[in-house]
Amino acid sequence: MESLTFSIALLILLLNSFAFSLNSDTDKNALISFKNSITSDTIAILSTNWSQNTSVCNWIGVSCGLKHGRVTALNLSRYDLAGTVAPHVGNLTFLRYLDISSNSFVGMLPFELSKLRRLKVMNLGTNSFTGEIPKWLGSLPQLEELYLYNNSFLGKIPSSLFNNSKLQTLQILHLSSNKLSGSIPHVIFNVSSLREIRIRNNSLSGRLPIDMCNNIPNIKLLALSQNQLEGQIPSNIWKCTHLEKLSLSLNNFSGSIPREIGRLSMLAELYLGYNSGFQGGVPSEIGNLSRLEILNIDSASITRDIPFSISNLSSLTVLSLSDNSLTGSIPICQNLQELYLHNNKFTGLIPLNIWKCKNLEILNLNINNLSGNIPHTIGNMSMLRELGLVLNHFTGLIPPNIWKCKNLEILELGLNNFSGNIPRTIGNMSMLRGLGLAWNHFTGTLPLDLGNSLINLEVLFLGSNRLSGSIPSTIANASKLLILEMYGNSFSGSIPHFGNLKLLQSLLLSENNLSGAEFTTQELTFLSSLTNCRHLKYLGVSNNPLNGILPASLGNFSSSLEIFN
Repeated sequence: MESLTFSIALLILLLNSFAFSLNSDTDKNALISFKNSITSDTIAILSTNWSQNTSVCNWIGVSCGLKHGRVTALNLSRYDLAGTVAPHVGNLTFLRYLDISSNSFVGMLPFELSKLRRLKVMNLGTNSFTGEIPKWLGSLPQLEELYLYNNSFLGKIPSSLFNNSKLQTLQILHLSSNKLSGSIPHVIFNVSSLREIRIRNNSLSGRLPIDMCNNIPNIKLLALSQNQLEGQIPSNIWKCTHLEKLSLSLNNFSGSIPREIGRLSMLAELYLGYNSGFQGGVPSEIGNLSRLEILNIDSASITRDIPFSISNLSSLTVLSLSDNSLTGSIPICQNLQELYLHNNKFTGLIPLNIWKCKNLEILNLNINNLSGNIPHTIGNMSMLRELGLVLNHFTGLIPPNIWKCKNLEILELGLNNFSGNIPRTIGNMSMLRGLGLAWNHFTGTLPLDLGNSLINLEVLFLGSNRLSGSIPSTIANASKLLILEMYGNSFSGSIPHFGNLKLLQSLLLSENNLSGAEFTTQELTFLSSLTNCRHLKYLGVSNNPLNGILPASLGNFSSSLEIFN
């Protein structure tokens, strides 16, 4: 009896061993087929590491289960691989995690992948897969996360992907940046397990169902921007009670922005911009969103005053309402970091408290009807990186203590009525990349050391002012300059040699009193120096008393030169 028991136990052990060996061979063969379908392995990951002489569990990107030794995960993201997906991958029947994103795979997905019944995560994003989204994806009973973004999938989103009652496990659906068209299947909004839906940057059309939030109570992220969706935003949006991010920008939505959005108490980011069919203004109920951090409704045809309730949003860091027809007072939010209100119809003075917002990094009020001056308190805005006041009616001086804004990178004050001297302290603002002071009433001379500390300056607009004196030769030390425009002033003296500005693309010095002839040869030698500027496209020195000889080196200008006036 003992001998029989021992024999049975031995037989079971041998059968298990045989099955384990057989299954291991199945996994190895599947991976070898996958490797053989690779046409490019630039960093030689598979060719050097996937050796048939070692266990697949030791191969890079492969993980195995401890109990049965079967392949449970294949992670080859960002390995610069190219080729197709071999059908044999479908034989990895214990696979739970598949990630081959950010490579260069092509072709259509093989039907054999439908055999991956244990798969929980499939990430094929950022490749070049083509064809329609396979209907068989709806038959994967344990799939929780599906990433097909940034490929070339086309056609409609298959309803069958969501018809399977077993597919109530799906939590993340990411189909952004493909070539999908047609309407969004209504059944997608019946998958109660969904937490994230991302289908932005496609060609989807039609309307959102009016009951879209009735059956997706767990949704936290809904991103449908950059499509061709139309109609009104459903008023039952408030039933998506856990929504944290809502992105519907760059569509054709119309009607009023639903007040019910103000009931989304968990909302942190709201993007509704670039929908030209909106009517009315910003609902005051948005001021109830205590967790809101980003509000963007750019270019949406909204009108009226910004509701005062917006000032109550203590968590708000970014407010962008540009390119509309808004009026009234500019809101003040204590923790605001970025404020974009350009191209609206704001009038009057900027509230003084705006200039006391120490956390403010970007203030863009270009193209409005604002007036007044810049107060000295701007020196306390130590975090300020960009200030845009172009095309308003501002007057007065630039405060000398503006240099205290040590992080300032962009200063745009053009097309206003500023006057007085340009503060010498601006020359010490080493972080500046763009300085635009054109079309004002600035007078006086430029500091002789202007360019010595402006090591990051790329753009300098000083045109159409009343500046005089010589152009400082130290500007040539601002070696990153791309555009230098000083036309329409009263600069005099010789034109400096700008040959050190290797990146210069545009030099406009017209309508001044500049000369350029070298005393002994009478040649306009500044032109010779510009032959070192191999990216120069536009050169304008007209309407100056340049009484001299054009140098022969004129023929050495870069072939990129398009206009020489």
